[in-house]
Amino acid sequence: MEQVKHGSRRSEGRGNELRKSFGRILSEALKYVQFDARDQWPLDLIASNYARGDVLSSGRYGQVVSARARPITVGFTHVEPRACVIKTCEIGARLDACVRDSRGDKQELTLRLAKLTRRIIIEIYILNRVRHSNIMHAHVTTVDELSVSVHMVLPRFYALDLLINKYRRDKDGEPMPVRIILMIIRQLCRALEYLHASNIVHSDIQPENIYITRGGTVKLGHFACARMLTSEKAALECRTPTGREEFMCFEKQFNLRNAHTLDECMPFTTAADIWSVGVIVLHMVCYFPNEKWHRLPRNFALQMGQQKMPFKWMVSEMVQLRVRLTQSGDEQLKKFLSDKLLNIDPESRATAQQVLDSSLIKKWCFSSLDEDKSYLVRKLIHELDWPNRFKLESDGFNYDACEAKDIPAEFYWDDTWKELEKRKFGFVLAVFDAGVKRDGSNIEQQFSHADISLFEVLLCGVESGELEMFDIFAIDQNIRNLCFTLMRGENCRRNGSHSSSREEITFRLPPSLNCTDRMAHLEVFFV
Repeated sequence: MEQVKHGSRRSEGRGNELRKSFGRILSEALKYVQFDARDQWPLDLIASNYARGDVLSSGRYGQVVSARARPITVGFTHVEPRACVIKTCEIGARLDACVRDSRGDKQELTLRLAKLTRRIIIEIYILNRVRHSNIMHAHVTTVDELSVSVHMVLPRFYALDLLINKYRRDKDGEPMPVRIILMIIRQLCRALEYLHASNIVHSDIQPENIYITRGGTVKLGHFACARMLTSEKAALECRTPTGREEFMCFEKQFNLRNAHTLDECMPFTTAADIWSVGVIVLHMVCYFPNEKWHRLPRNFALQMGQQKMPFKWMVSEMVQLRVRLTQSGDEQLKKFLSDKLLNIDPESRATAQQVLDSSLIKKWCFSSLDEDKSYLVRKLIHELDWPNRFKLESDGFNYDACEAKDIPAEFYWDDTWKELEKRKFGFVLAVFDAGVKRDGSNIEQQFSHADISLFEVLLCGVESGELEMFDIFAIDQNIRNLCFTLMRGENCRRNGSHSSSREEITFRLPPSLNCTDRMAHLEVFFV
């Protein structure tokens, strides 16, 4: 008994030490993305800055609460409180679970910590560094070292599932019109096309993670399950069935319900997100999985896969569902689902770009995206919430368009930002742990500011052991700053001044669990 108590105390001691170290590392790593430089909000999440409201959702490892940023008065200018949500991620509780579930196995603990770290960094990077009008962005990201928790202030928009449920109640269960459905799908696929181009799988596409602004812009959020398939090895290891079961494709449902070992699991790709898009269409037509009398089983993806059955055969005897697909406004909707989205073969599913180019999207959506947004405002937002009972902003900065990116403001004055996105850059990076150069850390890579390729090459460096996951934000920020210096120099050269075509810097990296004294030397140049 005494030995058990001693072992328990020792395990608790390891857990407390891990919490302390991890909190310090997290705080150092995330200081580069504390706020959105384009639209700064208060950093301190105290009562004088944010009035917290209702708990919108909660779970074992965090919660989301509604809030309003306090009014700011400057001279005679008064700014109204701004609607937002505060998302808290209890990293400390996840660390405790890692320690507990590893049962004293150091290798197992290392593996679990690596997965947790990767999950944290990918979500925070996308919310703070990926700029696209159809992807959610964070206003503020802070770390509480004591509790080892991450707090993110995010814009407050309409959750798609709430709009769908209200439409269902207000319209007595009638299906949503195909024009509204496809206008939403169009913008969702714009977000997915941008992510999929860099091999990022969202892996939890469902109505609760899709949002719509008062201005009719669709935003994809919640990237806690996102994966980046940076290599063939990473793609083969993408087998964990994350997300809501009813929205999972066949591969994920098979892994969840039928596979008994890891070797039996099927890998999935960006095509898994496309299947989920198809289920969202069904959800807007027949409110699946909430309307049981339409007879579509909750695990219909698994049944289709096991029986090698196309979706159009699956629903051939489901009269009510087929009628609702037609009532929605287009008899081709069933064929669109069967051929493009709800196809058991992931290779045969359409890509996000192919969905955008499809005849059905072109038929029901306006050529101008702004016209789509105006239509959604008139026919969806105003019909369901004309008085704006949540007091959501209708013209928030970077809400309905990317008015600005994470670049110096002066780059917009002379169109330097256009040249920045055209140019290819390269970098050479060396990492030093306690003054000793890390083996294989002479990283030389190329990237562009027009996409997410910088994140992709840095993640490859993590997978090869050249970098730590928590290094990404520090390196990313310093690379960006040197690129901006090079662009300013390029402008000077055009004006006849001498400037360098190569910039370098030495800077401190966040500590790791194995080393506290870490440095990096970086050179950035034009390609």
